[in-house]
Amino acid sequence: MAQLYNRINITLVVALLLSTLCAGQQPAKPAFHGSLLDGIGLPGQMWVAIGNLSPIEHNNVYFQSHAEQSAEIFAIDSQSITITPYISMTGSFDTSGFDWNNKIDSGAGIRANKFFRAGVLSVGTAYSYETRSINLKSGGLTLYAQDWFGWQPVSEKSSRFPGSSWMAVGNLSTVERGNIIAQAHISQGVVGKKLTTTTVMPYVEATLCHDTQGFDWENKVIYGTGLKMGIPHEEMYTEIGAAYLRENRFHSGQSAGGLTVFMNFAFSWTLLGRKVGN
Repeated sequence: MAQLYNRINITLVVALLLSTLCAGQQPAKPAFHGSLLDGIGLPGQMWVAIGNLSPIEHNNVYFQSHAEQSAEIFAIDSQSITITPYISMTGSFDTSGFDWNNKIDSGAGIRANKFFRAGVLSVGTAYSYETRSINLKSGGLTLYAQDWFGWQPVSEKSSRFPGSSWMAVGNLSTVERGNIIAQAHISQGVVGKKLTTTTVMPYVEATLCHDTQGFDWENKVIYGTGLKMGIPHEEMYTEIGAAYLRENRFHSGQSAGGLTVFMNFAFSWTLLGRKVGN
């Protein structure tokens, strides 16, 4: 279960990297197996994404980084269900100066997680404070649901069709008060070549974004195909790649396609704790 948890943790971070376009397994054991203190841990994660990720925002290079430290204070059913308070900070900027891409968001919250064989579903709430480059500042309570599911990770030698999907919905921005934002993504790759530490794979992907207030940058679909190299190393994962993407924005009617180049890096850790059932 510890191996499964680490794998989900790393791959979930990698899946979150793709939101910048908008932004060992064993069966469960009986509930309360062992002491509740066995579930206490301090898992954390950080990731960085760099690239010209929007064909409509032509030649706009985007940078985003995120860091989070959480604490598992409660776990049941052999840690398939956990409660995790956390603190986090996300910063982003771009070379074109769009306000929605130039911001800092920090927060403290709590979420409930249900782990499955191939993914995780979470529901949470947080107090967040967002600052944008045009001197917009706002704090408030956010509520959200999110999931991630993945299959045949590149870290496994037998994998041939690595892929993942994720979804997030909620009032994700305190500056855009009252705006409900929904995002969904799916990616499917085919292993072309496995080297010593690197997997080369062509892939296809699609991302859909929608909100209730009609902001142009949050109502769009981006889809395309490309080639990337995945480099897993223990708790670290690096991606370098290029793709041809097509972007359509629903309200303005803008549409564009173009070549994107990107690099993603993710790292996760656990500072304390024994897994339930160990």
